[in-house]
Amino acid sequence: MLTLLTPDILVLAGNRIIRIIGIVLGAMLTLKLLSLIMNQVFIPNIIGKAIKFDERRARTLGGLVQSIVRYMIYFVAIIMVLQEFKIDTTSLVAGAGIVGLALGVGAQSLIKDFITGFFIVLENQFAVGDYIVTGDMGGTVEEIGLRVTKLRDFNGILHIIPHGAIIRVSNYTRGHMQATVNVPIAYGEDIGKVLSLLEEACNHVGKDMVEVLEGPKVVGVVEWHSQELIVRLVAKTVALEQVAVETALRHQIKVLFDQANITPPNIQMSK
Repeated sequence: MLTLLTPDILVLAGNRIIRIIGIVLGAMLTLKLLSLIMNQVFIPNIIGKAIKFDERRARTLGGLVQSIVRYMIYFVAIIMVLQEFKIDTTSLVAGAGIVGLALGVGAQSLIKDFITGFFIVLENQFAVGDYIVTGDMGGTVEEIGLRVTKLRDFNGILHIIPHGAIIRVSNYTRGHMQATVNVPIAYGEDIGKVLSLLEEACNHVGKDMVEVLEGPKVVGVVEWHSQELIVRLVAKTVALEQVAVETALRHQIKVLFDQANITPPNIQMSK
């Protein structure tokens, strides 16, 4: 056995190992370099005003192109490593095509993922940075690849969803949102005074918050109950900022009601 390990064989094996390491390192370096190039091309903050991309759209396209290029580099690196072991890669690729054709029925879900992902990007249904809900999962889109979309929810959990499983999408980031606050008022309160205080709260929040696009405004009495009536306030807000506006409205209403000695109906009933 030891007699087979001649200096020539050892040199040949050593050279082959060095070449394989070089291929792997070259692939990793190429991936890193291409990632930097993609960031330069697709991120508007870096390229300046030369090309006017929507930032979310640009990041989506950048991630998709990187995904495609990554698979291509993996494929080329594997072929080069196999060639180092004197494996006929031409017949291997042809055989893989035949096997892939034979398994076409079993690969329908994979093909569906690719096609659905293509139309998601083509139709700009959502992009990186958008907050979406699909099925029972919701979160901020972190990545759109060839086959899957990755969502990060409010708890920090990363959801990986195959494109073929995305049937209906609700996008909370496109356009404006509406903030809605329902204020319960006891029947014994002066409704004119209450409405005046609510208008004051709306003016205060609308003036101080840049998240408000229109309003807030008092819609009026929208519901009647046995011990109270409900007054509704609405405002048009920047996408995903409706909760902040609702919180500010409730805070300001509480401050003004306390100053005017107006108490909520449930507290009045408990006295």
